[in-house]
Amino acid sequence: MSQLRKRLHMLTALIAALMILVCAVPAPVFAASGSDTTETLETVSSYPYTTKTKVKVNLRSGRSTRSTLLKKIPAGAEITVKAVKGSWAEVDYKKYSGYVKTDYIVLKQVKKVKVTPTPKPSPTLSPEEDAGGYRILQKGDSGDNVTALQEALIELGFLKGTTDSKFGAGTERAVIAFQEKNEYPATGIMDANIQAFLYTGQVKNASGEKVSVKTLSPVDGVSMKKGNKGFLVTRLQKRLIELGYLKGSATGTYGADTISAVRSFQKKNGLTSNGTADSATQKQLYSDKAIDASATATPAPTKTPKPTATPSPTPKIPTESLKKGATGADVRTLQKRLKELKYYTDIVDGKMGSTTVSAVKAFQQAHGLEPDGVAGKATYTILFSEEALPKGTTPTPVPTDTPKPKATEQSAATASSLWPTMRKNDSGDNVAQLQEALIELGYLSGMADGNYGTDTADAVKAFQRENGLTVDGTAGVQTQKVLFGGNAKKAASKATATPAPKGTATPAPGNSTLKVGSKGSDVKSLQNKLIELGYLSGKADGIYGAQTAAAVRAYQKASKLTVDGIAGKMTLNSLQGASAVKTGTTTAAVTVTAQQGSTSVKPSAAKVQYANWYEKVKSVAKKYPYATVYDFATGISWQIHIFSVGAHADYEPVTANDTAKLLKVFGGNTWNPRAVWVVFSDGSVYIGSTHSMPHDVQHTTDNNFAGHSCLHFPRTQEQVTSIGPYATKHQEIIDAGWATTQKLK
Repeated sequence: MSQLRKRLHMLTALIAALMILVCAVPAPVFAASGSDTTETLETVSSYPYTTKTKVKVNLRSGRSTRSTLLKKIPAGAEITVKAVKGSWAEVDYKKYSGYVKTDYIVLKQVKKVKVTPTPKPSPTLSPEEDAGGYRILQKGDSGDNVTALQEALIELGFLKGTTDSKFGAGTERAVIAFQEKNEYPATGIMDANIQAFLYTGQVKNASGEKVSVKTLSPVDGVSMKKGNKGFLVTRLQKRLIELGYLKGSATGTYGADTISAVRSFQKKNGLTSNGTADSATQKQLYSDKAIDASATATPAPTKTPKPTATPSPTPKIPTESLKKGATGADVRTLQKRLKELKYYTDIVDGKMGSTTVSAVKAFQQAHGLEPDGVAGKATYTILFSEEALPKGTTPTPVPTDTPKPKATEQSAATASSLWPTMRKNDSGDNVAQLQEALIELGYLSGMADGNYGTDTADAVKAFQRENGLTVDGTAGVQTQKVLFGGNAKKAASKATATPAPKGTATPAPGNSTLKVGSKGSDVKSLQNKLIELGYLSGKADGIYGAQTAAAVRAYQKASKLTVDGIAGKMTLNSLQGASAVKTGTTTAAVTVTAQQGSTSVKPSAAKVQYANWYEKVKSVAKKYPYATVYDFATGISWQIHIFSVGAHADYEPVTANDTAKLLKVFGGNTWNPRAVWVVFSDGSVYIGSTHSMPHDVQHTTDNNFAGHSCLHFPRTQEQVTSIGPYATKHQEIIDAGWATTQKLK
């Protein structure tokens, strides 16, 4: 018994020891149903993820217990796990980063699953925020858009004086100052994106303070409310005064009196009476159906048949010429007719002011008449005829098998769009065609350069004199009809033909200003000088593009001149001087890229980013509208100007050479997209896709691209689906291009 008790005692002790050992071993973690949820491994899609420590744990500088102790992390502390390798986890804790043993933290199971993020909805843009509603403004332009721009620049302190609706040298300087202050390329050109930013963003004024302009955007559909300023407010107030809702004079500021007047108008006309002049209110206000303040309520209609309406009397056509300063009934008749045709949008007040004169000029210009702003017999003949074209319309061309009517003053309206009037200082393809015809007939010699200079004007005069036309040197409708009609008389002697202008060997300092868009021998000479001084490399092509502007800016900076990228009098004089500053040995020259098929841009695949259009790239495109598209499959690149951003970017090739390279990559015009890398002027590079089919809006007319192309960047599946199948196609091309890009790293 004694022996048995001893064995039982030993067995009991052994069992107790085993129980202690079992209890000391951690229980396994199960993810199956019914297990303790605190012990279940949570699944996450990727690193990093947030978790907590189980107990107090040491944070070390490396994956070893011998590594430096950085911090003791308390139990239950929140940490971020960035990676797990073996028994160590790389973590962040507050401002510390290091490694901890995995035994002492709550791990999660990383299981990569395709998670479709909730897409950010495509932003709904107001009319003034949408860049698609603006047209590019540059030196030589005029009209309401220029007026609004000048008002905004005056408000911001970049422009002095009053508005004149003309984009001249002063406005150009103010635009450059605005661009420099707001970190845009100093081109002097207000593209659509910059205008959208000007009217809706937080812009820097001349003092560098961020503000929002009160000047109203000139785009259609913009609402007016308290505090707004500008000519659009003035126009609205004049109309309210005309209808009897507002007393006094138009101030151009949308204040309490204007709000009250708008409310009264809205109430009388059955609109929501809130004092805000939205698009519906403005549409009613400027229509013939607008009810004036003195009108009584319209009685309920009866079943009595309406009598036959008496036709409106035919207006009495003025017989006397009307010019600025004229007043009376004839001016009212003129204004009413111009308003019907949408050339005049102000009130009919019988006063021949600047707005009426501008409307007359616009009508004359559109109908091939001399745009002198004086309404005379020739203007009346077309204006009060059925041939008068509403503003912005294009006449239907006469079929080729229909005999042409006799040339009359009225038929000039139909011909105006086919024969645009050209005069001295004009330029472009139409001028080049005019010069080619004059050269063929012996009135002009040399090459057609597309610039309507003194020699071209003299050649036109000689042609007009020989063919019995009015000799004024202006190529109007009648002159062009004879010139291109097949029966024009040749020059009496080709020996007397006016020589075509030839470019000088060097830029003519002080005689002209060269900027983006300029071209010819002067630009080529400028480029050669910049190449000589080391600011430009490659071959001079005579086209003032983005690279030339960048080289000019580099020279101006080195020479302590105003840095605007425009080769004006000071810059040209400095370049031609004996002390012209050469570039430093460490400064990389900008490369001219106009040579067919060549490229100076070869970004590294490692720099290319895959970024969402709405979240990142769109803001970059708005800030840096001049960019380079690089086709990584061929190594060819071309320069572009982005003029509008919405669900994607709209762009135009900068020059004809850029178009040639675009078409070489695609093999012609096609809607089929291909993946490209897009390099913005801040040096950032993004994956995108584009096509080569020109369509719709066109601003640049000398780049051999009759329209614009589209540039797409990554978007979520929900975003592209909401846009349509073509957006989905671009997304697929981008993803495939991204996969190729990864292999090139």
